[in-house]
Amino acid sequence: MSMRFAERFTGKVALLTGSAAAEKGELMGFGGATVWRFLEEGGRGVVITDVQDETGERSAQQLREAGHDALYMHLDVTEEQDWSRVVDATVGHFGRLDILVNIAGILDPKSLLDIEPEIWKKTMEISSVGIFFGTRAVARPMEQSGGGAIINLASMAAKQGSGAYGTAYSFSRGGMLNFTQSSALQLGSMGIRVNTIMPGWVHTPFTDYLYTDPVQNQYRTDRVPLGRWGEPEDIAGLVSYLASEDASWVTGVSFPVEGGKIVGG
Repeated sequence: MSMRFAERFTGKVALLTGSAAAEKGELMGFGGATVWRFLEEGGRGVVITDVQDETGERSAQQLREAGHDALYMHLDVTEEQDWSRVVDATVGHFGRLDILVNIAGILDPKSLLDIEPEIWKKTMEISSVGIFFGTRAVARPMEQSGGGAIINLASMAAKQGSGAYGTAYSFSRGGMLNFTQSSALQLGSMGIRVNTIMPGWVHTPFTDYLYTDPVQNQYRTDRVPLGRWGEPEDIAGLVSYLASEDASWVTGVSFPVEGGKIVGG
């Protein structure tokens, strides 16, 4: 790693949602890969949040044993009081907040004719209400820290209709692209940049049930021009760029990271 990269997050503090799976030696999610990269590139500390408390606590403990300042906190992103508690605790512990990475999400497993309304609502709320509450909660603390970066993790499904399932997921993730543009416009004067990443098929705990199914795996691999599934590190690299000063003039943009799937059809 170059010295420039090793120091580019010096003094910075990051908060990530949906990021419990951050243990090295285990299958990590986007948040896990991002957390380790952020800290190895000089980050001062991280707060990983999720509703999977046991996994999150193990991850935070491993990070601390590696010499990093890391906290795990329970966060239901659809609850505004949870956001207030977590952001207050973050600022109380570190004295600042510079980066928010919105990752939390769930997938609806049925067609729009079969899905239960409760699952539809929950899927929509985690994507839409979750990033609304989160963005609003961190804006003032980020401004007080001199500005910051918000990175929303949507999906390549945001650009495509769904087939047999995932209607609520693709609908809600599409809305994240518009929210990113609006919040970028409204928060720019506070020194806050907002961007979105649209991952394709990446092997994480979220998609492991597809990855480990030979038929489902091959079906997806065959549709990716680069001929492979993504790894969490493929996403973490772009998260790190967008969170850093290297992207200081980048805001309101949505980036596909999917091996060429969208252009390939």
